[in-house]
Amino acid sequence: MTTDSPDILACLADVARRWLDPGYPARQAAVEETLAAENHFTEAATAFAINQQMSLLTKEALGAWQQDLLPTAAQTTPGERERVAVLNPGNIPFVELQDLVAVLISGRAYAGTVSSRSPALLPAFVSDLLACDDALPLELTDWQRALSGAERVIAAGTDQTMGIVRQATREAGLPISHCWLRGHRYAAAVLGGSESSDDLVDLAEDVLLHEGQGCRNVALVFAPSSMDIDPVLDAFAHFRGMFAAHERTSGSLKMQQAMLKAVGAPHAWADGHAFLISRGTPEVRGACHLRWVPYHERSEVEEWIRSHQTELQGVFSGVRLQVAPDIVHPLGTAQRPTLDWCPDGRSHADFFSASP
Repeated sequence: MTTDSPDILACLADVARRWLDPGYPARQAAVEETLAAENHFTEAATAFAINQQMSLLTKEALGAWQQDLLPTAAQTTPGERERVAVLNPGNIPFVELQDLVAVLISGRAYAGTVSSRSPALLPAFVSDLLACDDALPLELTDWQRALSGAERVIAAGTDQTMGIVRQATREAGLPISHCWLRGHRYAAAVLGGSESSDDLVDLAEDVLLHEGQGCRNVALVFAPSSMDIDPVLDAFAHFRGMFAAHERTSGSLKMQQAMLKAVGAPHAWADGHAFLISRGTPEVRGACHLRWVPYHERSEVEEWIRSHQTELQGVFSGVRLQVAPDIVHPLGTAQRPTLDWCPDGRSHADFFSASP
């Protein structure tokens, strides 16, 4: 097997260094176009996402991840690279980056789509990569062309969209083991009642950053029944002082708050409807609408987590939980995933090594 891996690592790291500069012209232009699109992106959250993602793309980190991925490569010559079609969701800024990097550094060819919700960030980044090395096996195209000739598929989106993609992959003759289809997921948080004010600001970030649109955003928080919610409201208001709500979020929450008021459901909200918290059973209510679920015994929460694990992208907590350890992460890390994090509990190395 041959690979041009040293070149792709150097290209990725070099482009990422340039993108860490807010004044870099390609980044500036891409951000302006992104903020003008139909989405829930804000300027502050978009800057956060770019900086967080680019900071991961060091040559050392890329090389370490590549060691896990290269043994899966199905390539003997550059012309025989395994082609991976990627249907990108565009629900949060640069959500597409991990799959792009994984495909390229594993020695595969990438054919990805661009979401209308995030029309500029990925294309601008790809343009810089191709300027670094125009021989990279990399193209952005429409879904039908991406799927044509693909040997593996990665897709993320709504459950309805994944149903359509599943049918398309069947018609293309792809085995189910070569299709990684990621539907709706969400995250939960578990509080112990003694969290500091910093911990609660971390929780606010997990819930509110990217307007609750990500699969890692916390939608449910389990808290002791005796816990005072006022410090949580203060922390959420503090966070919104740094990351203001998008106008679409505020409009949606205003309608939801009116409905809760009409039915007499216990709830709290911020001025301007920058966030909404309702109290009740563990039911996902909507983006930036956090469900506050009181508990008496932590074992109740642990049992709920075990029975709903297939729905969860993660659990964020500072307390010890008797559940699968690989799904529990510290508060404040929902929107700060590692380069090699495992969507839906699966690694890229596992997917790439799956046989028909």
